[in-house]
Amino acid sequence: MGLCFGSAKYIISMVTIAVLATAANAAAPTKYEAEDQAGVDAAAILSGTEFSGGKYVKPGSDAMTFTVKVDETAMYDISTSVLIKQFDWTTSKILVNGIEVGSMLTTPRNCDSTYVVSASAKMRVGENKITVGNGAIGVDYITVDRHPDPEFKISALPVTPGATESAMKVKTFLRDNFLKKTISGMMISDQNFNYDYGNMRLIPPGGCTPADSCKFSDAEVSWKGQTDIAEFYKRSGHYPAIGGFDMLFAAGGHHEEGWFKGYTENNLVMTEDLWKMGGIPTYTWHWKVGEDTVFYSKMDGFKNAGCTEGVMGTGDGNTCFNYTKAFKDEQCKEIDTASKEYQDMMADVDIVSGYFKQLEEKDIAVVWRPLHEASGGWFWWGVGSPECYVQLWRLVFDRMVNVNKNKNLIWVWNINTDPKFGYDYSALNGAWYPGDEYVDIVAVDIYDPLNNHNSAANYWNKIIEEVGTNKMIALSENGAIPDIDSIAEDKSYWSYWMTWSQTWSGNFLEKTPTDMWKRNLDDERIIALDNMPGWDKVAADKSTEGAVIAPDAITNRLSIATDNIIADITQKTLTLYIPKAGHGFAAIFDMQGKKVRNLFQGNMEAGIRNISLNGIPKGIYFLRAKVGNQILMQTINVK
Repeated sequence: MGLCFGSAKYIISMVTIAVLATAANAAAPTKYEAEDQAGVDAAAILSGTEFSGGKYVKPGSDAMTFTVKVDETAMYDISTSVLIKQFDWTTSKILVNGIEVGSMLTTPRNCDSTYVVSASAKMRVGENKITVGNGAIGVDYITVDRHPDPEFKISALPVTPGATESAMKVKTFLRDNFLKKTISGMMISDQNFNYDYGNMRLIPPGGCTPADSCKFSDAEVSWKGQTDIAEFYKRSGHYPAIGGFDMLFAAGGHHEEGWFKGYTENNLVMTEDLWKMGGIPTYTWHWKVGEDTVFYSKMDGFKNAGCTEGVMGTGDGNTCFNYTKAFKDEQCKEIDTASKEYQDMMADVDIVSGYFKQLEEKDIAVVWRPLHEASGGWFWWGVGSPECYVQLWRLVFDRMVNVNKNKNLIWVWNINTDPKFGYDYSALNGAWYPGDEYVDIVAVDIYDPLNNHNSAANYWNKIIEEVGTNKMIALSENGAIPDIDSIAEDKSYWSYWMTWSQTWSGNFLEKTPTDMWKRNLDDERIIALDNMPGWDKVAADKSTEGAVIAPDAITNRLSIATDNIIADITQKTLTLYIPKAGHGFAAIFDMQGKKVRNLFQGNMEAGIRNISLNGIPKGIYFLRAKVGNQILMQTINVK
């Protein structure tokens, strides 16, 4: 509860529609007046000239619940008009079917004011319950409208002028699969590598002699042999198509010392290994500037009172590095090339550029994510203003692309929640966006605390609102993976996801159960390393015009063809037509992704197979079958 100040009427939008509708003239949202809902006590219905219908409902101790019926499972935009009275302020939530989808926390807090708060959420066919408030506010109405499908216009050309052929191939491959398939990825933190500390050199695979007393075998130092990647394979039966690396020890204090230098050099060896297998390397940079050994700003970084002049780090968890001193003005528009801050940063950027040049000379492209989690404030580059961050990004871009001539990079900007607004999807802040000419992909990091494997469509929609539809959208870090069925159902086709590391006490592979790992990586809509075509088979699209792409229609049945498994269902019998013999399986899952029943597994003959569904409750389910190279995925209605 908090005090109110003044009196006004506000519209506060948690997720404002800023995408292109598929229909030119969309129907108006359906409006539900609070006073018309069943079970509302007549004494709770109050009047006021500023309210829709002249009435609003002041619930007792309970929140206000609306029953909404929809005829399509999809994402819907929900707006609610509420009244805040003096001393009535509360951080009430908007819930859909018991799941929080938005907050009524608004600033400023004004007395006797009405607010319109919006959210976006999935609703399923039939009745859904929408709950607003908690009894301490007045409720006027809600509106419900199907969220429009976005239309993207994306160029296959990288934003880097004169990009290498390999970079153009990577961008083309990502663009061509966007909104159709999601690419799997895995981060490596701890590394296996052998190093000759006496001579300060990395020992490559096959380079060990008895005198070296190598700790790891050649298989263990390969990309596939790294602990994070091997554990990924153990759970899913596949290797990820994207491998995550970090320039963590490329610069900063100790970067020239043995193990630290070996770590960075081994990144390059593994990157080459992955590229030759047809994979996609992606790099982030936990940047320690100059001789600093800390990149975190846990105590407000350079704004901390303990950050006196010349202090690099006040403790293990905080750096005092102030990048804004590399500029002459508060808006960071004019660079001060004579400043130590500028010189230290550029020296570090030059080091990293040199490593990427080594890869470029081998025709290897890299998906590059610097200055990540922009607005969070826990890294030194996020402590300043959005305006200064944008100038810092452009400074790094210019140094790498125009000065150092790095032409093999695909640039990823990592949008993040802004603590000024909160820590959920509604707080993603596009004010930190560097601009379309500096970014190829917009990505977000999501560590779902519920581990419920939802599509994170709220984040997807908010990103579109903040930066538009000219860029692909990806999950640059995640804990639990978003289930592909949820992604498809919500039409939130992340270009890729990258599970954060298992090593260094990350344990993020454990956020997803083994059966879901296998089901997702087996799915043809997820691209694993064994699904990659090989870079010699990818043709770069060099056209300057962006391709217009929209989400594929989600159908309940694959088109009938002689090389497809075909399913039909009559009452409690499922009939499968299997065109070719082979080893395979079939299973039924509920709409939350939980396996309901295995139907068969093993060697299958071609022909018709009838399967009883007795014991399975009535409802909508998801059927997945695979025999040899034949795959079927469709929804079924058990009656």
